[in-house]
Amino acid sequence: MKYTQAEARRIALNCAKEYSQKLLGKVFLIIYRERQDNSIKYIEVIFLKRNYQHLTGLELIDSNGQVLKNQSENFFRKCLNNKLGLNEFRLKQDGTTHLKLAALPVLMDISKITKITGDYNKARPYLYVDKVIGGVNFCLGLSKEKQMYVPSSALLENIKKLTNAPSQVLAIFQKNMDDEIYSEVKHVAKGLNLNNISLPENITSKISLENYIYKNKK
Repeated sequence: MKYTQAEARRIALNCAKEYSQKLLGKVFLIIYRERQDNSIKYIEVIFLKRNYQHLTGLELIDSNGQVLKNQSENFFRKCLNNKLGLNEFRLKQDGTTHLKLAALPVLMDISKITKITGDYNKARPYLYVDKVIGGVNFCLGLSKEKQMYVPSSALLENIKKLTNAPSQVLAIFQKNMDDEIYSEVKHVAKGLNLNNISLPENITSKISLENYIYKNKK
């Protein structure tokens, strides 16, 4: 699918509002079973203002058409306030923007589509990420910053093609950036009761199951 400048703008503006409501300032704890040794591990993913532009594949430009660097927060603010002009941005020349824009609306509900995670296998020459999360139709590329991961690419791709060891996501917790403990359960793998699973201490110290109720989905 190829998007026009106007269509790209509309998607970027609409998704910025969703990003602000659902993801901005949130941290997700993704608990998974490592495929290679069956151990239970976790990653933490934080969503900040400056991460949004990377997901769109759009670049801000000046009046001469030159790309403006280090403007990611300004880009997000323009999208959020409907201030992004059609002549203020361009789609990347390598064609990846169209794929990102197609995946972007779905990725606003990242906890619903994330069933698998794994280390990125460097299968794509222009994709620079460390880890991927998602499912067989859409996924999110993550880059590591200190102890956290940040979203860096929206992908219209089967995650199993991007990792050599796809590992099952067991549960996803969410908290606000300033909270210490994860208490909101966003996803649990089908048939799994978190009360009956032995989690390592480095995970149990981060979560509270006080509000968790096991739901046996048949």
